[in-house]
Amino acid sequence: MNFREPNEDLFESSRMSFGEHLEELRKVLVRALIGVAIACVIGFMFANQTIQVLKQPLVDAIKQYNIEDANAELVSRYGYIPPEYSSWMKEGVIPRQVKTEPEQIVRAIQSIIPNFGAVVDLEPYGFRANRFTLENLPALCKRLSTQTGYNSATPEKLNAIWERSPAADQQTVLRVAESSEATNEDLAEIVAVFNRLSKVDSLSDAAAFEEDLTEPKSSFWTIFAPPKEKPLAKMKEKLVSEPDAALNRRLNRALICSQFTDLMPPLKTDLVSIEFFEDSEFEPQALGVGEGFSVWLKAGLFSGLVLAGPWVAYQIWMFVGSGLYPHEKKYMHMFLPISIALFVAGVLLAFYFVFQPVLGFLFSFNRSMGIAPQMRINDWLSFVMFLPLGFGIAFQLPLVMLFMNRIGLFTVEVYMSKWRIAVMVIFVIAMLLTPADPISMLLLAVPLTFLYFLGVAMCRWMPTPTNPFGEESTVAT
Repeated sequence: MNFREPNEDLFESSRMSFGEHLEELRKVLVRALIGVAIACVIGFMFANQTIQVLKQPLVDAIKQYNIEDANAELVSRYGYIPPEYSSWMKEGVIPRQVKTEPEQIVRAIQSIIPNFGAVVDLEPYGFRANRFTLENLPALCKRLSTQTGYNSATPEKLNAIWERSPAADQQTVLRVAESSEATNEDLAEIVAVFNRLSKVDSLSDAAAFEEDLTEPKSSFWTIFAPPKEKPLAKMKEKLVSEPDAALNRRLNRALICSQFTDLMPPLKTDLVSIEFFEDSEFEPQALGVGEGFSVWLKAGLFSGLVLAGPWVAYQIWMFVGSGLYPHEKKYMHMFLPISIALFVAGVLLAFYFVFQPVLGFLFSFNRSMGIAPQMRINDWLSFVMFLPLGFGIAFQLPLVMLFMNRIGLFTVEVYMSKWRIAVMVIFVIAMLLTPADPISMLLLAVPLTFLYFLGVAMCRWMPTPTNPFGEESTVAT
């Protein structure tokens, strides 16, 4: 680019010495810092509101994740989504299935309706038919009646149980033990026999169970090899100090079941599945003691920097403009609002249109691996501040292109002939300015590609500055 040397007298008043430039820079920095300080004070005043705004995309994304997860669970359970659930799920209320004891449900209702379930057996520690099978019933009765030991079952323990059975119950057990195939009537009778056994007060006092119900003695050597825990011993100790019929029945049932572990299912509380509905809303977590304060501080600083952005940009342009000629200053006043508008457009695009698909893509990996997303608010704020900033800076592309065209580095013809290389560079820059996912990269690269051609249009159709010295500027191609 070749310009004729300017007339010294004509522009004498518009040029500054080096010292004057330094003084102007000092003034600009002071004004900018004062503006940042005032903006940060305002930002701290509205930090809580800022956090609510910044966390909303994350809350919405995890809410959608929970709804989709509930939909998949309903389909796997029923084969379809019940239509009566759909309206609730649209409102963010999702069903969850849990297990509980039937007695707990009845007791909870009885706390409100005392006569509810008056005929229901609420003794949860007895035997039910689901503890026995018709196939194993004869073998179980034969072991009890003959006191034949097997694994943990010993003749002494079986004899202690058998001796405490009434004669009529013993006859029932003998009859079923000799049968080749048990019936449902036999099953009902044996259930009643074992229920009567579970209510015997003296079963846990039998000498055969003393070893199982006695706490191991501690000694010096137990610090090197702790004794094996005996859960039933704690129950026996509690029963001795505080006699309780339910606890006695519970302990007896455990002792009886321990003799038939191969013929009965594992001793478990009977549970039923119920469905309850919960809000799908999610609140980000703060895991450290001081994390809440650091989040508030970060949100306040972020708000202040955003508020101070236009003021700082204005001060920078004022410093640049102080060294420009009068015919160049009018372009500064034109580019400044365009620059701010492009930056705001990039930030808004990232916040309102990019976060949702990006989070949906990233959370899809959580679903495929069965990992529930539990986000820390501190990690999220770092993410939510970085991405919009990258978009806002990248959206300055048309102005950068126009500037390089006006100073003679590139012509419109060069921009158009090298557009394929430019698009490749755009995708590389988008990869660097966004997190490690293809969705955010594409959502930045595609708008930047359009902005590239917008920059070409601005270079072609925006008015070219005239040379005040009466010469055409020569642009290298």
